[in-house]
Amino acid sequence: MGSTRNSCRLLLDVGGTFLKSAVADAAGQLLSGSEFSCPIRSEGSREEIEGSLAATVARGAAFAAERGMELAGIGIAIPGPFDYAAGVSRMTHKFRSICGVDLRGVLHAMPGVPADAEIRFMQDVNAALAGEIARGNAAGYGASALVSLGTGLGFALSRDGRVLCNPAGGPKVVIFNLPYRDGILEDYASKRGFLRIYGELAGHTDPALTVADLGRMAGEGDARARETFATVGGILAAALRDLLVEHGVECLLLGGQISRSFAYMEAALRDGLRDVAGLTRIAPAEHIGEAAFYGLLAQADGIC
Repeated sequence: MGSTRNSCRLLLDVGGTFLKSAVADAAGQLLSGSEFSCPIRSEGSREEIEGSLAATVARGAAFAAERGMELAGIGIAIPGPFDYAAGVSRMTHKFRSICGVDLRGVLHAMPGVPADAEIRFMQDVNAALAGEIARGNAAGYGASALVSLGTGLGFALSRDGRVLCNPAGGPKVVIFNLPYRDGILEDYASKRGFLRIYGELAGHTDPALTVADLGRMAGEGDARARETFATVGGILAAALRDLLVEHGVECLLLGGQISRSFAYMEAALRDGLRDVAGLTRIAPAEHIGEAAFYGLLAQADGIC
């Protein structure tokens, strides 16, 4: 995305339930008051999903116009499978209704989007790691990794300050489908995993319980909630150890909303990775909510 002094970029972070956005100025600073969150249903119809995108773009375009700014480009962080160069979703497990849709064309046709606006797509966890390399806790490390804990389990790797991608632009290495117990790692180290483990410890399940509730409960001293986070920390350490050694990872970050409860996973994670030579930093992402935005800016500027 080219930029002039009065240009701006609209940044979108597409999740399974919410679409977050912000506007950045030509200097790459997120503008106060531009943040917007819009519901989006990954299981919704094409019209519903495109409607959420349209509402977000309209809000960003209006924000820019009100300030006399030109919308020079749009960056979208979105999960995969996805053809990031072509701007076409290949997802069939979620966002099924837009599989095969030319989203770049859809966005260019929306009111307020200039015909020459550059539209770029980036895998969401790759974007988060790129953002942490550019402006966060992974800055200055030769090899880093980010584990994203949320509805799913994401993973991104970097070498020499650049995120490693597969040919389609997705993560070079995935961990969600690693075999674990009676299923895969994501069954035990994602939203459903935390709730499953807590349910096993408590002896019952509460359909209304959220991982945010578990974090609050852990903060209040609830022993089973704390054990849940520690258990997942140990599971992640065991699953990641050989991978971190293989790739010479020096900095390991946890991202996603669940990583806000990093303090309750930290001890078990550190203990399980204590003998990984060269691993000098284990921490939450510095910009849990904004890392993907910073990664999109880094991508547009050719940094990552």
